[in-house]
Amino acid sequence: MPTVLDLINEPSLRESMLHSLQQRWHDPAPHDDPGEDRLMFSGFSWDGYLALDDALGHDRSSPRLYFLDGMVEIMSTSSKHEELKKWLADLMAQYFIAKRIHAYPRGQATIKKLKEAGAEPDESWTFDERKDVPDLVLEINLTSGGLPKLEIYQRFAVPEVWFWRKGQLEVWTLDRGNYTGPHEASRLLPDVPLRHLAECAVIEDWMDAILKFRQSIEG
Repeated sequence: MPTVLDLINEPSLRESMLHSLQQRWHDPAPHDDPGEDRLMFSGFSWDGYLALDDALGHDRSSPRLYFLDGMVEIMSTSSKHEELKKWLADLMAQYFIAKRIHAYPRGQATIKKLKEAGAEPDESWTFDERKDVPDLVLEINLTSGGLPKLEIYQRFAVPEVWFWRKGQLEVWTLDRGNYTGPHEASRLLPDVPLRHLAECAVIEDWMDAILKFRQSIEG
C-alpha cells in the first residue's frame, strides 16, 4: 500500500515535505510559541491529502490539516491557541444552556468536499439537529498566513464563521454564496454578547471567566 509520500508525484515536494515533517512535527504536542506554526504545500492530489490525513491519525488533536484545490496547510497550535479554543467553547456552552438553544458541538471534526476542500476547524456547532456540515465555525488566528479559510468554508456553505484575531471576535456571514463582514453581531445568535465573550476568554482563571460570563447572560 502506498504511503502518503508515494502519492506525491513531484520528487522535490516529497523530499521537502518529509524533511519539514521530521524537523517540525516529531512531537505532536502543542508548542510554546504564542501562535500557530504552519507548513504549506502545493501540488497535492486529493488522494495525497486523504493519505496524509490517514497517516497522521484521525484521533489527533495536532497537527491540523486544511486542503483547497491542491494546496495543503499543516498547522500545529500553541498552548495559548488551545486555551483560547477551550475557553470560548466552554463559554458558548454556558450561553447555549442559559438560552435553551439546542446546539450540537462538533469540535474540530473534519469536513471534506470531494477533490475540492477539507478543513478541521477549532470548534464547530450545528443547531436544532446533527448535520454533516456545521452551522457555525470558530477559528483561532493568533498569527496570519495559511490557506484562505473563508474560501474553504464557502465550498461547504457554512452559514457563519467566527475568527479570533487580535483579542477580538470577527463574525462573517454567508450571503448569496459569499461571505460578508466582519460584522459586530452574529446573525445566527444575535443575542450573544460578543465583546463580553472576548473579554471573558482572556481571563486567566477558567472559573472566573465562566462566572463572569454567566452573570452577563443571566442578568
